[in-house]
Amino acid sequence: MNIKELRTKEGLSQSALAKKLGIATSAIGHMENGRMKVSAKIAAKVKEEFGVDVADAVTAEKIEVKKTAAKATRKAKETVKAVETKVEKKVSKAKAAKLEIIVQSPMGGNITAEEIAAKVPAGAESVFVRVDQNKLWWIKGEETGSVDIWE
Repeated sequence: MNIKELRTKEGLSQSALAKKLGIATSAIGHMENGRMKVSAKIAAKVKEEFGVDVADAVTAEKIEVKKTAAKATRKAKETVKAVETKVEKKVSKAKAAKLEIIVQSPMGGNITAEEIAAKVPAGAESVFVRVDQNKLWWIKGEETGSVDIWE
């Protein structure tokens, strides 16, 4: 409990509490606002007079802030984990889905990605398709080549 909580609980004004503790009214205001720490002497007087232990308002607030921050951190971690799980599921579904690619010639012919792959050497790193020229160009390491799309 801090000084302000004690004073409010006991229904005392700052000046009434100050009088009971034998200190200046301004000291009560300073302790309530965290500008002054509760000294061991004042804490002992409070214990004697009211039978309770008091802490600085600032210390009590810091403890509450730490508790709130820890709770927020746990909540944020839970939220991040939930989002990561959703993303992993979507990525997994996307990987499982098969994308069909069909290249169409202006002259009317079609060729699929599988048919393109069958026309280039295994392990080709890249393929460039020019349907208007009926050609596939491929690169495999230092090796390059081309092949007609439609024969």
